[in-house]
Amino acid sequence: MEGINADTKLESLTDAQRLELAEKVRAESTAGQPLISSVEPIEVLEHEYANNDAFLGKIQWLKEAGFIGIRRAKGDGDCFYRAFAFAFIYKLMTMNDRPMHHFTVKHVDSTLQLLKDAGYDESVYTDFYEPLRNLLNRMYSTDPETKELNEHALVEAMNDAEQSNSIVVYLRLLTSAFLKLNADEYTPFLFSLDTHTEAAAPDMQSFCANHVEAIGKEADHVQITALSRALKVSLDVAYLSPAQAPPATPLDEDFPAEQIQSSEHNAQSSNSIPIQSSEHNAQSSNSIPVPGNEAASRRHAADNPNRCDVVRFEVEGGQITEIGTMLLRPGHYDLLVQAPTPASPEPEIPAILST
Repeated sequence: MEGINADTKLESLTDAQRLELAEKVRAESTAGQPLISSVEPIEVLEHEYANNDAFLGKIQWLKEAGFIGIRRAKGDGDCFYRAFAFAFIYKLMTMNDRPMHHFTVKHVDSTLQLLKDAGYDESVYTDFYEPLRNLLNRMYSTDPETKELNEHALVEAMNDAEQSNSIVVYLRLLTSAFLKLNADEYTPFLFSLDTHTEAAAPDMQSFCANHVEAIGKEADHVQITALSRALKVSLDVAYLSPAQAPPATPLDEDFPAEQIQSSEHNAQSSNSIPIQSSEHNAQSSNSIPVPGNEAASRRHAADNPNRCDVVRFEVEGGQITEIGTMLLRPGHYDLLVQAPTPASPEPEIPAILST
């Protein structure tokens, strides 16, 4: 790229230059990469950014927030959808809840109707759906011939190009169908990647054709919000970037302020990353801190000036589950792996006193 070399700092690039650079790097570096990797320790990021103090501070914050690993998705432009698919299936596989699994599979099956309602050819989208359905059916199966799905088998399946790409295409079609069926709600948030500043935002049909259904086109807030709502799952996206994260989820303004504050409070109370605003910190500064090492650690992570910006995509009502946290670096999504919650200690049962 003209005017950009190895010494150029990312901070000095425009958004268009960053996008162009990301696409160039992706084209040169993705050969031989697995579609979905095994878990690597989060310290590998420190090696990647050894000369970038700003990024090292944010990586340290991620470690303090409880993240211990990263699962990479191939940087081929489909990384968000592929990472989302893996996280979604993995969560269902590990939740150990047969009724919830059956309920979720029924809901996922019902998304076929969304594609039909949006006008897609049934003979096409059912073929793309089959690999996803097959993986979901390998959980809690009563068929003795079915091999139960485990982490190794899931990684293997998601690295099979035919299966993995079919699932990616289905999620793209589902996202597009949800957007088209809710066009009035989402159209105000569409954007144009045209480099001309006077370019008008696209209509929903052209946006879906060019930025959702097209293979190799990354997802942004609109697509993430639509897919999470279509499948009724919530997730967080942590931004490992020298720039600030984009504004809060585009559709936040559709909800009353009280409801947004309530959802933020619930998110902070969960096991996900602490997401706190400066206003909230000011309001809580005069309150008595919650005792305990874990609470102190979370307060430190929330107040750290090197903290990553985190955007929460939360389904309002009817949520099935949460699928974890994605790490977004310029133009690329991976999955963060959080330390498992320590098991509660066995209660001590006093001996029966003899009388």
